Amino acid sequence: MERVIHISYNTIELAATVHYPAPHTRRDPNKRWPAIIICHGFVGSRIGQNRLFVEAARRFAEEGYFVLRFDYAGCGESGGEYGDNTMDAFIAQTRRVLDYVRSIDCVDASRITLLGHSLGGAVARLTANRDSRVSSLILWAPVAHPFYDIVRIVGRDSYEEAEQTGETDHLGYALRPAFFHSLAHVQPLADTASVFYGDVFIAHGTGDTDIPCDYCGLYRESLRRRAAGRCDTKLIDGADHVFASLAGRRDLFSATSDWLAQVEAQKNEWSDWTI
Repeated sequence: MERVIHISYNTIELAATVHYPAPHTRRDPNKRWPAIIICHGFVGSRIGQNRLFVEAARRFAEEGYFVLRFDYAGCGESGGEYGDNTMDAFIAQTRRVLDYVRSIDCVDASRITLLGHSLGGAVARLTANRDSRVSSLILWAPVAHPFYDIVRIVGRDSYEEAEQTGETDHLGYALRPAFFHSLAHVQPLADTASVFYGDVFIAHGTGDTDIPCDYCGLYRESLRRRAAGRCDTKLIDGADHVFASLAGRRDLFSATSDWLAQVEAQKNEWSDWTI
C-alpha cells in the first residue's frame, strides 16, 4: 500500500510518499518494521530520474521495509523555494522526516536507514553524523565535495552570476549565494560534528560522468577509519549517475537488497545473544 502525505517543516509542507511493507512479509503481527528514508539529490524529487526512487521503494516494501521518499523544500510537490535552501536546511528537513517516521507505531525506531543519492548522499552522511537515530546508511553515487561538485554541474559562470547579482537560473531554479556558501562549509568525508558508527553501503556506477566513481573509494577510506561499523562498496559496471539502464538498475537494487539482508541477519543474530 502507498499513500501521499505532507510533513510540516517550519512554515513549509514537505510532500512525501509512504510505502507499507507487503502483507506477506509480516509474519509476526507484533514485530515492527525496519524503515528506509530516501533522500533525493540536487534539484531532484522523490520520483527520481527515470522513476529510480519509485522502483526502489516498491522493491524494498516487497522485502519487508517501511519506506518513505520525500521532496526537499522547493522540489517536486513540496512548498518553498529551492534556492532558499542551505545544507543545514537539508539536514534539518531530513531530521524532521526522521521525527515523522519514528512516530509510526509499526516502525522499529532502532532500525532506520537513510538512503541518499548524489547530493542527498552527502546530506544523509552529514545527518547521520548529527543524529543518533540513524542506524545505517546507503549512499548511491554520493557527492563528496559539495561546493566543487555542484559548481561544476551548474557552471562556474552561473555561480559567479549568483555572487554578483544575487541569483542564477539553473533549470528554472533560482540559486542564491547563501546556497553556494553553505556547500563550501561542509565536508562529508571529513565531517567532525560527531562520528557515525552505523553500517554503510556505497554504490556507484563506473560510467558516472556527473559525480566521479572514485568518490566511492574516498568514502570507503574515510568510513573505515572509524572504530566501529562496517562499510561495504559496490561498483556498478557501466552505470551512469542515475543508473538509467536495466542492467545497472538491477545490479544496484540486487546489491542493495543483499546488503540490507546481511545487516538485518547480523542484527538478529546479535539480538539472540544474552549475557
